Amino acid sequence: MINNNQLPLTIVIITDRNDDRFINALRSSQIASHVLILDNNSNNDWNRLTKKYQFSIVSHEKEIFNFAKTRNKLLKRVKTKWVMFLDSDESLGSSTKEIKSNTKSIEQVINNDLFDGVTITRKDVFLGKSLKFGEAGNIKITRLFKVEKGKFASNVHEVARINGKLGESDIIVSHFSHNDVSSFLKKISKYSKMASDNERSSKLTNFLKMIFYPILKFLQ
Repeated sequence: MINNNQLPLTIVIITDRNDDRFINALRSSQIASHVLILDNNSNNDWNRLTKKYQFSIVSHEKEIFNFAKTRNKLLKRVKTKWVMFLDSDESLGSSTKEIKSNTKSIEQVINNDLFDGVTITRKDVFLGKSLKFGEAGNIKITRLFKVEKGKFASNVHEVARINGKLGESDIIVSHFSHNDVSSFLKKISKYSKMASDNERSSKLTNFLKMIFYPILKFLQ
């Protein structure tokens, strides 16, 4: 149910999971007037969830090999001026205080209208611990932008390109990436293969990437 306290914003979530991480993402997304979910064979009980949360859903049964293309298609379904993309293992806050803080920051970005898009800070939480160093410590990514000004590029680890003025924000998203080391390595292996398949390089180069990238990524 939409109320007057919700922001004039669409939050988009792509999910193939039905665990607590997705529920946390969905719960925190309720600050937006519109929530759009792409269901990629997640097997969620949508009838039950609609009784507790507000959202609209798009079904996508095929495996996603190009996330940028998928996100760009979803952008065409957004009716609000502003859009924010939230992964199914991310959350705008695990407490009411954190969600309120992010809500205020998002509202300031939208109301001030100084930028066409802004970066957010994503903090990785791995095995219950917040990572403070390395690539995943506190990365800046563009997730909140005006629909007509943004477009995604790259099939894996897609990046939003803003055709306009890009600023920074105080928005902090928690990323609950993996429950164990095994799932972490499997995901890296899958994504490295997807990236290699999309690049125009030799078979040997792609083979070496598939072998060594997961190992180096884990060590990093």
